[in-house]
Amino acid sequence: MKINFTKEQFETLLKTVYLGTWLANAYDDDPETNDFFDLQRYLFGFANDFGLQDCVDYDEENQAYYPSAAFEEDEDLNELIERYDDNTFLEKLIFNLAGRDMLIKHGEKAIEKMSDEQFFKEEEAFVEKYRQEFAKNGIKNLTVSPAKPRIVKK
Repeated sequence: MKINFTKEQFETLLKTVYLGTWLANAYDDDPETNDFFDLQRYLFGFANDFGLQDCVDYDEENQAYYPSAAFEEDEDLNELIERYDDNTFLEKLIFNLAGRDMLIKHGEKAIEKMSDEQFFKEEEAFVEKYRQEFAKNGIKNLTVSPAKPRIVKK
């Protein structure tokens, strides 16, 4: 099989592979030993063929191609990563806070007895409250209290 790319398409492919590899390995203790990195190294090996030598560095010792520092510092790529991180953080925070509030209001046993439809309806009220708060104020009103919330046991 042969696939033809324009220079622009191949650069977009390199960015896509870089972002995917970054996401898959962001918190991996040994990120360079998996299929994502193998594919990234392979594809970056073709960068020179497309006139994209600024995007790639070659490591003689490992005989492998890597994204160059200039590539990794690309403002557009870093903006995508930052936007992803910010949105993921807020969504995770919103659902964690909503889950906590559900436990406080209903208790674990009552939640276990809820239908999925009932649970999601109840949860959505809390989710929406936090979405509105963070949309309006960001995290400036977010505080950590030393007191533990009291969980209702129903």
